[in-house]
Amino acid sequence: MKHLLLSLFLLVLLAATATRVNAQWEIVLEDKTRSDLNAVFFVDKESGWVVGDGGIIQTTRSSGAAWFPQNSGVKLSLNDVYFRDHNEGWLIAAGGRILQSADGGDSWRELYRVPPAAGANQQEEPELYSLAFPTRKLGWVVGTEGRILHTGDGGLSWTEQQSGTREELVHVRFVGDKRGWIVGGGGTILFTDDGGRTWEKQQSGSTGHLYHIEVRGKEKAWAVGDDGVILRTTDAGVSWQSIPSSAKQTLLNVAFADDKLGWVIGWKGTILRTGDGGATWVEQVSGTKVNLYGLAVRKDGFFNRQTQAWVVGADGMVLRYRTR
Repeated sequence: MKHLLLSLFLLVLLAATATRVNAQWEIVLEDKTRSDLNAVFFVDKESGWVVGDGGIIQTTRSSGAAWFPQNSGVKLSLNDVYFRDHNEGWLIAAGGRILQSADGGDSWRELYRVPPAAGANQQEEPELYSLAFPTRKLGWVVGTEGRILHTGDGGLSWTEQQSGTREELVHVRFVGDKRGWIVGGGGTILFTDDGGRTWEKQQSGSTGHLYHIEVRGKEKAWAVGDDGVILRTTDAGVSWQSIPSSAKQTLLNVAFADDKLGWVIGWKGTILRTGDGGATWVEQVSGTKVNLYGLAVRKDGFFNRQTQAWVVGADGMVLRYRTR
C-alpha cells in the first residue's frame, strides 16, 4: 500500500512538473498594431525594449509586467536594438540607418546612413541588420553586400572594414575589443582576432543562411540558420560541429544564460532549450505558431539567481520565461 501511494505521489509530482515546464513561456504583450517585432534587449532584469516594423518601440521597467510605447521618430522597420545603460541606446533602422538615444529611448537622432547607390530605388537601398558595442567607444554594424561598419569614437563616425565577401551579413558578436564573429548568407562565418583589421572565413559546413551567433567566453560559440541548422564550436571556430535536433524550421536566434542553459527560436513558434551547453536540444511549448525573431536572456542575482528570457515575433508577440 505504501509503495502504491508513493508511486501515485511521484506520478502526480511528475505531471505537475511537466505542466510547469510547458507553462513557463507566457504571453506578456501583443502589440495592438499586430506588426512584427524584430528584436529585444534588456539592460537588467527589469528594464527592456522591443522594436519592430513601422518604427515600433515598446519599453518596460517591470520585467514585462507593463509596457509603454516610445517614439523612434521613423516609420521604418527597426532591425536591432542595444542599450549600454538606462540612457544610451542604439537602433538599426531600414535603409541603412543607425540611430542613437541619450535619454532611455524617449528621443532618437540619426547618426549615420549608408549612402544609397546613384539612381537606386527604395528596394535597392543598402540594409544594416545587427550591431555590437563591446566597449563604450568601439562598435560594429553589419549588413548587405558584405558590409562591415566600424566606429572607434562611440558612433560619431563610421568607416568600412574589408569583409572579403559580398554575402549578406546578418549578425555580429564580439567578445572584448579584439575577438568577434559575423554570420550570414551562404553559410558564412567570419572571424577576427584583431578588432576587425582582418576577417577570415571559417568553414561552417553549411550553405544556407546563418542568422545569429552566440558566444560564451573566447572559445565556445553557437550559430543557427536555415532548415533547423544548429552549429557549435568549442575551439573558437577552428572546427564547427552540426548538432542534430527535432527542428526543421528556419532558426533565427540563439542565446545562453550561462555555459549550460540556452535557447534557440525560429519560425512557426519554434523554441528549443538546452541544459548541456548545446550538445542536445529539446523542443518547448511556446503557445504560439507565429514566427519568432528576437531573443534576450539574462541571469541575475547572487544567492538566489533567476533566469529570465524574452522572445519577440510576428503579430506583435512578446513571450517571457522565468525560473521561479
